[in-house]
Amino acid sequence: MYTKTIKDTEHRIYNNIDEFKEHEGAGSVCSDWRSAKEGDWALTDDGQVLGILKRAVIKSTQYNKKTPYVRTLLGTYYVTKDYKLEGGPPKNIYTFGGGRGNKQYLTHRERMFAKLVASGMEPPQAYMRAFPTNSKDYAIKRSKLFLRQKRIRTLINKEIELLLDDIGITKVYLLEAAKTIVDKTGSRDSDKLRAIETLMKIAGLLSTEKKTDTIAMFQEFTGFSKEQLKGLETGMIEAPKDGNSKS
Repeated sequence: MYTKTIKDTEHRIYNNIDEFKEHEGAGSVCSDWRSAKEGDWALTDDGQVLGILKRAVIKSTQYNKKTPYVRTLLGTYYVTKDYKLEGGPPKNIYTFGGGRGNKQYLTHRERMFAKLVASGMEPPQAYMRAFPTNSKDYAIKRSKLFLRQKRIRTLINKEIELLLDDIGITKVYLLEAAKTIVDKTGSRDSDKLRAIETLMKIAGLLSTEKKTDTIAMFQEFTGFSKEQLKGLETGMIEAPKDGNSKS
């Protein structure tokens, strides 16, 4: 939850509808902020709940006509399909477009959701465990929305790294294991390499978009020392460009 005091009145942004219900009870929330009236609670495009501080009409130079707008703690937005009300609180709420702020704060329930997903629980089940809801359909929709948010994905990745560290799987370990497998021959090694590749994806070391380039780079690892592998992890050395291993 985010709060801001304007003219001695405290206004709030709730992270989601569940948090809103915890604090506001059975208050009504407009499902589309574009149709909300001044003073209403409304749902943003990324699932937050906030109040409409002001709704009015202004002659817009952008649209060259009178256009309705709303002012919220996320900024001031034209009420059109071109604008999305989302993100985090800007420094100046009177700026149109809200200054494109990014929401950074996390609640303990969101942290619990991330920890459960990182431990292997299905996202809808993790949502139902972390938030007070018994609706599976609602949990499916909300968990999908959560996983589209960069701040939630970042937290999940951090939790996964902590879990891997606990069992001794570090990026250096994965690189050394990959090097050992590449040095060997035999069909079974390819199966092992795929297993290591999977672990690297889990650790966030191997991008699925650049999988081919990364696997090709494995071929450069033959002859690399442990110190050089550590250098690769921290970006201190570059893979050789001429196809020969560095020593």
